[in-house]
Amino acid sequence: MKSIWILLFFLIHTAWSKDLSEAYQKGKDITLLSQVRAIQKYKVLIIPGVLAQSFLRNSDNQIKLNAVFSDAFSEQIKLMDRLRIDYEFLQLETENPPEINATKIIEAIESSSKKVLIYSHSKGGLDTLEAIRQKPSLLSKIHGWASIQSPFWGAPVASGFNNNQILRESGDSLFELMGGSAEGMNSLTVEKRAEYMNQAEIKSLMATIQTQIHFVNYASFKNNSFGYDTPLEFFRNFTTQKAGLNDGVVPVSSALMKTHGQNVDFVLEGNVDHLMTMTRYYLLPQTYNIKAHTISILKLML
Repeated sequence: MKSIWILLFFLIHTAWSKDLSEAYQKGKDITLLSQVRAIQKYKVLIIPGVLAQSFLRNSDNQIKLNAVFSDAFSEQIKLMDRLRIDYEFLQLETENPPEINATKIIEAIESSSKKVLIYSHSKGGLDTLEAIRQKPSLLSKIHGWASIQSPFWGAPVASGFNNNQILRESGDSLFELMGGSAEGMNSLTVEKRAEYMNQAEIKSLMATIQTQIHFVNYASFKNNSFGYDTPLEFFRNFTTQKAGLNDGVVPVSSALMKTHGQNVDFVLEGNVDHLMTMTRYYLLPQTYNIKAHTISILKLML
């Protein structure tokens, strides 16, 4: 029932925004040479989210998940190579708080000889927003930005860890073990993100972003079905109880700025969990086409 009310709230309060979901689905089906050439004029920055290095077999992370998952963003990278699109996959300590990762994002944008299209996944969207906050002049080098499943208003799972002493210590230790810091976990909580997003400075910055670049929020959700349907099942069910529709980690209401009064274009896609846009889980059949998802997102930013 809570999911239905969340969805109704979402539909009512986004009537004045551009729902690009239909255009996104159509954009998966065909890629014209002219569209590829248009994308080739820019440099694509792929900004990963938290724990992404654990999905990379060549990373120096102590915790590796490549036995059951494919390399993170390998499909995006193959697509860029095949279409000869200039790109950079940012190597970040994704478990660090946004104010630290923002520095490398600023460097990547400023060093590009072309304007950039930003494809930021999960916490990568938070890091990107902080980079723009630290240096608003970056907007002159950004043509478009797509946030993919980014918890702008936090993740209940992170709050669940943070609000329980035993879980908080475990989560903090995990982030530190993986090269980040305890503050990285705290930066993802609902409480911390609400404090950040409700600042007058951020609200003003969001208004500026909307007028200067094409900013698109992509969100997805994965409804519960019979049996084991996602490796994020436990977190998905917990988040459903706390915030309704979600992708297994991030509520739709957290990923879409329209649900908080920001006039940002959006895409909403069903039956897609938080991992399906960046990796493949070998233990469950997955037909989701990551390449089609990525090229369609890039086309929406043109």
